Amino acid sequence: MTTEDFWNKYINENILEIFDTAYDFFSNELPNEFIENYDVGEVILEIKGHNEAAKEFDKVLKFTKLLQEKQPKLYEEYFQYFDDFLIDYYCFYDEKTEVAIGFSNFIKNPIQDFDKYLISFKKLLFFQQIDLLEKAITSNFNDVANSEKLLRGADYDLSISKFYLTLDVFYEKNNALFNKDEFSEILNKYGFEFDEDFLLSIEQSLFKPININGNIAHNFIQDRENSLTVLEGYFLRYMKNKNFNFSLSGRLLNQMLIFWAEGNHKKKRKPNDFFSGQANKFENYLTRLSGQIFIDNESEMIAVLWGSVYVYDFLKSIEIISQETHTNFLNITKLLKGKVISQFAPDLWSSNFVHSWQKPDAISEIEFMEEEKIFRKSISFKQQTFSQLRNEISEELTNIGELSEFIIEGGKNDIKKSDLSLLDNLFNTALELGSGDDIVTGKDNIYEPIRTEKKIGRNEPCVCGSGKKYKKCCG
Repeated sequence: MTTEDFWNKYINENILEIFDTAYDFFSNELPNEFIENYDVGEVILEIKGHNEAAKEFDKVLKFTKLLQEKQPKLYEEYFQYFDDFLIDYYCFYDEKTEVAIGFSNFIKNPIQDFDKYLISFKKLLFFQQIDLLEKAITSNFNDVANSEKLLRGADYDLSISKFYLTLDVFYEKNNALFNKDEFSEILNKYGFEFDEDFLLSIEQSLFKPININGNIAHNFIQDRENSLTVLEGYFLRYMKNKNFNFSLSGRLLNQMLIFWAEGNHKKKRKPNDFFSGQANKFENYLTRLSGQIFIDNESEMIAVLWGSVYVYDFLKSIEIISQETHTNFLNITKLLKGKVISQFAPDLWSSNFVHSWQKPDAISEIEFMEEEKIFRKSISFKQQTFSQLRNEISEELTNIGELSEFIIEGGKNDIKKSDLSLLDNLFNTALELGSGDDIVTGKDNIYEPIRTEKKIGRNEPCVCGSGKKYKKCCG
């Protein structure tokens, strides 16, 4: 097939319907004319992207393998867009060997697309792929920390994960004795310098008997920083009993600490007031956490939303928040879970790590099981209206309990993620929430459907009239 023949089909026909043509074209040596005059990267990414969105995963895997074998240089240039899917796909099926293969290119070249590296790195963290995390940190930390291409502090996620992984090893090795010098020496290589007070707080919270007494409120008001460090150690131990590695539970708590800090600033407050949450503020925080226009961090948003339940269960278990505060926050999480499940249903499967975690105490066994069924089913959900989705999960909605009301409520503003970035989705469909549990539905939003007109090539003039190529302008 000539370049012209292929390009005419690519421009004028449905990409999903020309898969076999594209597969044959890329099975052979690519013509120089095609490489020199056309955006080859755009072509392979659109073939992959359209089939992925259509849930034609067998074709995505087939095309990925083809490029790896027949177009290795091209694959090397764009591996991050393919390997991030492989990591999602094989994590879902718990195929650890394939996950490691999928992440291997990121380990070889972490700087090529560090944003995507971090998204996949955190996915490994949420699935508790501990050995692979350790390998990535050991292999990549120095390159990331010393890279002139990355912003200062880019190594944070690697270094903080190493901190918790190391702490977990020390705890498992001997949870009655903490060798502070050895701990400090290991982590000094990853940019940490600890003062004695901090190390003593770790020792008190992790390596001594848990001591929750009536003075905790007083201590919290007078020395919040030290109190939070001690509480973090207790939380890590609480989550260890639920088979959470410190790297995961520490990540979840740290994200919640950012949320609480934003709401409290430096005001001296009692623990129950400090840990109280409002729905609108938590949703705004999750919205920002979910990513930027070009960075889809949906998995971390879901991890923190689902993970926050464990945090509040813990706070209630040590009685530093009231039953009312605990109940109010659980209601907030149900509201926001309902929105996420209803509005991002086709993508839930890639965040099913929340059901590889042990069930939170406050969530019923039935809710946990029925919710997992929805997440697992979503691997076959295509972009659709909520009324269509509702038919597909009708059995789960019937059985899941109170959460079904929030899923149905969240589905009232019916959108398609393919039409908007994740960030725009959350902003444009956010409920206008007051404090507490008051719910006011937002206005209906109307969006343009996915294009059906002739496709605009990335090398063609932009439709906005700027005179630039589409790929350099609106594309």
